[in-house]
Amino acid sequence: MDLLAREGWASLVGVLGEREAVRFACETGVLWLRPDAAASGMAQEVVERVASAGFVAVGARAVRLSRGDVRALWWWHLKRATAERLLLLDAMVELGPGLVILYRHPDGDTARRLTVLKGGNDPVGRPADTLRSLAGSPNRLLTMVHTSDEPADVVRELGVFLPWRERAGLVASAWTNRAAPSVLDEPLAALRAFYQGCPQGPAGPSSGVSGRGAAFAALVQDTGVGETAQRWAAVREWSGRAPLLAGGELR
Repeated sequence: MDLLAREGWASLVGVLGEREAVRFACETGVLWLRPDAAASGMAQEVVERVASAGFVAVGARAVRLSRGDVRALWWWHLKRATAERLLLLDAMVELGPGLVILYRHPDGDTARRLTVLKGGNDPVGRPADTLRSLAGSPNRLLTMVHTSDEPADVVRELGVFLPWRERAGLVASAWTNRAAPSVLDEPLAALRAFYQGCPQGPAGPSSGVSGRGAAFAALVQDTGVGETAQRWAAVREWSGRAPLLAGGELR
């Protein structure tokens, strides 16, 4: 078994027992409001859209991911990622906290329903009413929202997002919290306060750096700035010009 899946499963069983752990995984959906969604000012709109689709938030925790967490979360999807994409993802999670939210849906199959609502990572042809379209996701890098696709991913990704004690605490509170939308009020307010002052709207024009080696060096320098607003501006700009897929393709 994958180590993170084993860790997540151990937490569920430890808190709920085996039978209820299976039920929790099957009934619960995990949504991560990423730092790019928070920095772009779209966190509130996303959670309102989720609520309008019938989902009920039962737990939430602010999380900060590391470069190791990025690789653990997307270990399969990043096999075709360029070095530029990895660096930009690292810079994105280093912006600050995101928010992991646990949801239930009255009709069940919560994880799959959330993933359908999320929308694909390519904006071309993506329905306008999906979460990523609503949040203004412009490309495969700034996708704004992540969801766990199925119950097995719920188990594994809880192991990515949270350490042991925080994970157990969130599972315990979410299990007993059957319907409390107010669970999001305080963490969303804290998220808005943290990212206050970040640039909104479309990214500015790209600077003219020619040659991939020189461009990569400029990318490293631009995304290494200390202040969140400046780093977000750099990530937005470079996400539209750096090659994201191995082979040099932008898409």
